[in-house]
Amino acid sequence: MSASSGRAPSGRFFLLIAVLSFVVAVNCGGGRTAPRVGETRQPWFVDEPTLHVGIAWGDSAVQVGGAGRWWIHEEGDSTPIAVIEGSESWRIVRLPFENSLRVERPDGHLSEPHTGPLIVDPLGPEPVSLAGQLLPGSVQVQLRPDGTLTGVNVVGIETYLEGVVAKELGQAGSEAFEALRAQAVAARTYALKRMGSRANLGFDIYGTVLDQAYKGLADVADSAAVRAVETTRGETLLYNGALIDAYYHSTCGGHTARVELVFDDPPAPYLVSVSDQHPDGEGFWCQESKYFRWTATFDAEQLEETIARNLPQLLPLPPAGAGTVRDVEILNTTPEGRVVTVAVTTTTGRYLISENDIRTLFADAEGRWLRSTMFLARPTYSAGRVAELSLVGGGWGHGVGMCQVGAMARARAGLGYGEVLGSYYPGTTITRLY
Repeated sequence: MSASSGRAPSGRFFLLIAVLSFVVAVNCGGGRTAPRVGETRQPWFVDEPTLHVGIAWGDSAVQVGGAGRWWIHEEGDSTPIAVIEGSESWRIVRLPFENSLRVERPDGHLSEPHTGPLIVDPLGPEPVSLAGQLLPGSVQVQLRPDGTLTGVNVVGIETYLEGVVAKELGQAGSEAFEALRAQAVAARTYALKRMGSRANLGFDIYGTVLDQAYKGLADVADSAAVRAVETTRGETLLYNGALIDAYYHSTCGGHTARVELVFDDPPAPYLVSVSDQHPDGEGFWCQESKYFRWTATFDAEQLEETIARNLPQLLPLPPAGAGTVRDVEILNTTPEGRVVTVAVTTTTGRYLISENDIRTLFADAEGRWLRSTMFLARPTYSAGRVAELSLVGGGWGHGVGMCQVGAMARARAGLGYGEVLGSYYPGTTITRLY
């Protein structure tokens, strides 16, 4: 919630927020494990839930601002710490050896310490910002037990979804509108499933590809995405009366992946391998993607730099480090051809990397993961080491659940959003929860 009347909210306003937050938390089952597949218990919401979206974390300061008139105050307290006009950039900081938050003006002046959390709210129609990102709703800045700050966007889930659909699939085009609607239902389901699951981090869901890419405030160019959210309001995917894990990805490369072979998740009857082939057997729905087929090639120096950079993130290494790469082998694959385990043999040992961690193993210097785990490895050797490694693959993303490029092609072929979702999440039903 945010103040939009042009004046600071009263204490009664904050009492109302507290009551509504309690009601939503009770009805969302905040902090509890979501229902498992096979249970008949169904979530129940009295109204649109409020979501806490993690935008910034891990630093000693966060940048906040606004596009109009905005203010900063402690949570639950209507006394302003600052009321600001215009798009100035302020900071909320933690000073060394302090267990509190301070507000820093652009000239460097610091406020008195505050226990927090601190809230940044608009005082009009213009949005506030966090870490340079314009956001709907309000911003909450918390001091975490480790001394770092976490910046959170507090926003109604339907407004949040406008920023997700716009970022994830916003340029699909009007002829693929049903794919936008399918994306809205999948993203809503994914978000509701995770409410309360990251309470230890101070939010429900990451505002990045760690969960769902989030644009923040939708703009005029996102009108189709906004309409897709509005026309599916409250609709979710259930299996046996429980919210599903609605994973999705860019390009499946011809077939989706079974969840238990990609993530540390149990098998799910709605996250199985699904063929993306056209009904006539001629081609695939997602073949228009430029990542439908790809090749990644590493010479000896590039390979060793890549392994030395990424392997320590995945496994403990001996003091000598990763060493010289002598071989890269695929040990096993899924029936559909996705790599399950890779063995990297070096002068310091033999290292086994499994499932989606394989994409991290071959990430580039900017941290961009390998496009998928569906590939063939073609090494060449010289003088007892790998001289060159070519990975010939297909698809982009983890491969589980809905293929976004395939969804767009199905929509352009005339399938409705329910048919698109049913294709990628077999056995599920669309149910409106609020």
